[in-house]
Amino acid sequence: MSLATLLLGGCVPMSQFTEVRDDRDMLDEDVSTLTEQVQALRLAVSEKDGQAREDERRMASLRADTSARGSQLRQCQMRNGDLENLNALLTAELNQSRSASGSEQAALLEELQRIRADLQFQQDSLYALEQDLSAREAKVTELTRMLESQKAAGEALRARLSNALFAFRNKGLEVEERDGKVYVRLASKLLFASGSTAIDPEGRQALSDLAKAIEDEEGFEVVVEGHTDDVAFNAPSSPKNNWELSVLRATAVVQVLTASSSLKPELLTAAGRSEYHPRDPEDRNRNRRIEVVLSPKLGGLYDLLDE
Repeated sequence: MSLATLLLGGCVPMSQFTEVRDDRDMLDEDVSTLTEQVQALRLAVSEKDGQAREDERRMASLRADTSARGSQLRQCQMRNGDLENLNALLTAELNQSRSASGSEQAALLEELQRIRADLQFQQDSLYALEQDLSAREAKVTELTRMLESQKAAGEALRARLSNALFAFRNKGLEVEERDGKVYVRLASKLLFASGSTAIDPEGRQALSDLAKAIEDEEGFEVVVEGHTDDVAFNAPSSPKNNWELSVLRATAVVQVLTASSSLKPELLTAAGRSEYHPRDPEDRNRNRRIEVVLSPKLGGLYDLLDE
């Protein structure tokens, strides 16, 4: 309506009107595409969270099962001891009853054979349990070693990143290792002007230093998360709201990271989380941030859990 009025009242050429209308249609298509990307990224993040919880559940189940097998092993050992004592007792009784009647001796021999067969079965079961328990203990030991190794690698990476990004330490940049993952947090003020998705020169330098520090890290995947505060807005042009702002900022950071280093694009994910994951509900400045999350690849751990 406003374009038509402008065309009629201001004598705007029809070609210019058509160009403006086409630009508006292209922007609508971009918004629709970005919305679909946001939904896909939210699903990917949810799947990774669910996968992590499933891994923890399977590890707990494996430890509980190993404990139960250990209890079975101890019970079999006690049963085995009882049978050995009974076998010794019957053997002694048999030796003492050599002068007994043939039918009594036959009955004793039959009972002795039954006991010995039972003892052999228990010994076979005990051996199988010992083998299974040994294999499970080896698996638990290997899983523990892998988790500790990944945690150590994460801590070492955190230390290297802290040193590499030392110049930005007091300018809104933090590095933290938690649960084997490394979090690099960059305050929005270090990267962007208010409401903007264009990265400032100082922010580009920080991202370039970060990219060079992690470009040779092959054991990690990188997720770039955009976070906003809870001040809602509804702009007529892009970015139109906090969701779109967080996604576009995360995408802009990914573009700088890949352009500044040899990081493989297939190892990076850009995700927008809007205002729904605040660091401090009372401090909006801390909530406006970019988080670069380096997560260890868990393929070997999954393979061991599936065995």
